[in-house]
Amino acid sequence: MLARRLLLLCMVTIGLPVGVGVSQAQVKPDQPGTVSPGDTLIGAWRLVSVETIRPSGEVIYPFYGKHPEGLIVYDRSGWMSVQIVSDPQPTVPRASSREEFVAAAPAEKVAAVEGYYSYYGTWTVDPSTSTVTHHIKQSLYPAERGEEGIRHFVLDGDHLTLIAKTHEMGEDHERKLVWQRVQKDKP
Repeated sequence: MLARRLLLLCMVTIGLPVGVGVSQAQVKPDQPGTVSPGDTLIGAWRLVSVETIRPSGEVIYPFYGKHPEGLIVYDRSGWMSVQIVSDPQPTVPRASSREEFVAAAPAEKVAAVEGYYSYYGTWTVDPSTSTVTHHIKQSLYPAERGEEGIRHFVLDGDHLTLIAKTHEMGEDHERKLVWQRVQKDKP
């Protein structure tokens, strides 16, 4: 049920109708009957964990907490979207409509934004480096719009690990996100 709600939220957030095309397609198989790395990413993935690894090897949880929730979707037409809700989840404002949210106290809206992260765009795969690039069109963080986020990926059964290099808090970090494929018959 959570995955379905997140997927619906994802589609509403990015405003994509079904079947939207894109000029940047992911890698296609070289020969009929083969599966490309890009094809194996297609689908919805539920967030399992987010770890930030410092140069010393220490694992820290500075932004999302130890048990965040989220969903990343790669679609066949080349679009992707990601959404993450931090742990602990924001509890304010308690608005049931956009109008109530907009009318909420500024501190409550800040708390909600600090506990949420999302962006969408197109994606491409480079099988020679096992990387997926997120070509960010829109993001909750305006500075990310137009950026290209390169993630090393590892597929292990129904788990996808994305690793990004980042410089934050005055040092280089590795951000490791583990996702589990969402099964069609299981929310």
